[in-house]
Amino acid sequence: MNSESAKNVLKTLFSLALGLSIIWLMYRNTDMKELWEIIESANFGIIAFSLIFGLIGNIFRGLRWELFVNSLGYHPPRSSLIYATLGNYAVNFVLPRAGDVWRCGVVSKYDKIPLSKTIETFLVDKMVDIVAGLTVIFFSVVFYIDFFISYFNDNPQVGESVIQFFSSPWLYVILALFILATILFFTMFKKTKMVRKLKIYLSTLKYDMKLIARMKEKKQIIIYTILLWFCFYLYFYICFFAFDFTKNLGPLAGLIVFAMTNIGISVPVQGGIGPWHFVVISSLLILGVADSQALAFAGAVFAIQSVWQILYGLFGVFAMPHVKRADTSLETIKTK
Repeated sequence: MNSESAKNVLKTLFSLALGLSIIWLMYRNTDMKELWEIIESANFGIIAFSLIFGLIGNIFRGLRWELFVNSLGYHPPRSSLIYATLGNYAVNFVLPRAGDVWRCGVVSKYDKIPLSKTIETFLVDKMVDIVAGLTVIFFSVVFYIDFFISYFNDNPQVGESVIQFFSSPWLYVILALFILATILFFTMFKKTKMVRKLKIYLSTLKYDMKLIARMKEKKQIIIYTILLWFCFYLYFYICFFAFDFTKNLGPLAGLIVFAMTNIGISVPVQGGIGPWHFVVISSLLILGVADSQALAFAGAVFAIQSVWQILYGLFGVFAMPHVKRADTSLETIKTK
């Protein structure tokens, strides 16, 4: 095993251990018999129905990515981009964020698109989702500010961690060193082959970003973004109706907890294992759900949704090589 493989294995084991440690801390004093009885009382038909929206949401994500890829003059089969988007989530359960790299790499490989272009369009697509996620959180705060006040009062360690991160002098030392190193790199080594290549790439990146900014399908991007986030909301909120203790909490409560899950999955562990559970359980407790019930809800919903994501993700992975492709799968606006 080479050093890079060993590093990836250690990274995987560390992130998995972190997530499992969080779960152990939350479930260590739980009566598992009581927990299982609560889970057994759930309406699994409703949860199964909710899974449809998770799949549809990711199909919309693939369709939106297609618009960005097309804006650069590349036209791979639509199914290729959708399958790659689905496969992204299965790979993420192996190594945190590895699915993002895999998605770009597999489309580049099979559809003969430069890897730099797939990465560029992926990053733009990701930025759109970050803005959308922050918008969901913003409206959640506006509509239910009392919840967030209670949340940080009941979980002071969350706020303390954020304050410690931004107040740490090391953060600003590292940031300053990075800026200084960048300036020195582009001044002292400006005539080296590496810097010249980097400048050419940055010039190309600037050109590509202008192409994306000028694309005519902006309304479609907004529509796809609204639809996919609405689907993800339903994917989560419909599960409330599967349990007697959450079915009457209402759509606004569902939006609050859904917004919190987006914070949980941003932590780089496999599939959000651990942090997702923490934010869901702590949010439900503030909404008046009993401790054992909150634990049961988070455990059952996460497990079922994870299996579902892995299943359709594996389908996407194995379907990629079998997509029908033309001999020439790309068209370029301009040959550089």
